[in-house]
Amino acid sequence: MKVIRIATLAIALCAGMTSIAAAQGQPEAGKGQGEMRRGGGERGGWLLKDITLTDAQKAQVKTIREKYVPRQLELRKAVQATGTQPDAATRAKMMELQGQQSAELRAILTADQQVIFDRNVAEMKARMDARGSGGR
Repeated sequence: MKVIRIATLAIALCAGMTSIAAAQGQPEAGKGQGEMRRGGGERGGWLLKDITLTDAQKAQVKTIREKYVPRQLELRKAVQATGTQPDAATRAKMMELQGQQSAELRAILTADQQVIFDRNVAEMKARMDARGSGGR
């Protein structure tokens, strides 16, 4: 059961990164600071919700996401092509990529920002756990 929850978390995190990748193609006109703090905007996302990034950090986030999103999309497309649930190896790879990306994102943050980031990660895991146990 724990494996299913981890797989669900990995898929949800990959889906979130995919939506962020799609948002990166949209113009940024009209997006204010508030949207970035709420997790919207091109470089926001749930992990960076309520974190105000400097311009240098935004550039670093973009670089990190550009590194991981194509790999995550590749894994998702492979799973979608089979029309089945991801196997254990694919789930493990998804989790590994997400963990690496999260660690790199966290590393560019200040100590105060890391506290918020860690809270966001915990909230996301709690939501995924609630989803996983809610259907049982």
